[in-house]
Amino acid sequence: MSLQAEDVLDFYELEAELRKIDALASPSEAHGILCGQISGGIKGDPVAWLTEYLSNLGVKGEPWENTREWFCELHRFTLGELADDQFNFMPLLPDDEDPLDARLGSLAEWCSGFLAGFGSAGSRKPEEFTEDALSALRDIQQISQVDTEVDEEEDGEAAYFEVLEYVRMAALMIFTEFAMDRDNMVPPGATIH
Repeated sequence: MSLQAEDVLDFYELEAELRKIDALASPSEAHGILCGQISGGIKGDPVAWLTEYLSNLGVKGEPWENTREWFCELHRFTLGELADDQFNFMPLLPDDEDPLDARLGSLAEWCSGFLAGFGSAGSRKPEEFTEDALSALRDIQQISQVDTEVDEEEDGEAAYFEVLEYVRMAALMIFTEFAMDRDNMVPPGATIH
């Protein structure tokens, strides 16, 4: 059975897969870690990448075969979304029907995960960062600590979507600066022809 992007890039599917492997990370945090790793330019063989990724999610032990395939597909589809020139990338968060405070909390977890994943991709010299990248990383760090106690009013919804759009574009900008310039970056599980 071949996995499709819409079957993998889904908050609730990721939640189910994380439950199967007893991960401590939430789906949003797990997706944020992955996006941060990719944006930081992490590369390597699929087994080493997956082992490190799952340990960052609080998973103990080796993943079994069907889990390896699913998470390698998650990596492949996420990389595809980040690299897409149509800017279709979107952090994996609960549906819009979920309470605003839950969605805001998940966005904060995604941001926290993104920073952790980006940091795990390796250390960088200060001169490697543009002012825009530093500003975006600082903003993502502040959003990761946002207060989730909000009014469920129209203003709160509008503010949430504005912050989500900022985070989405900041992640794409960081990915472009740090991962797109790596000619030899090969996604785990990719076949080279």
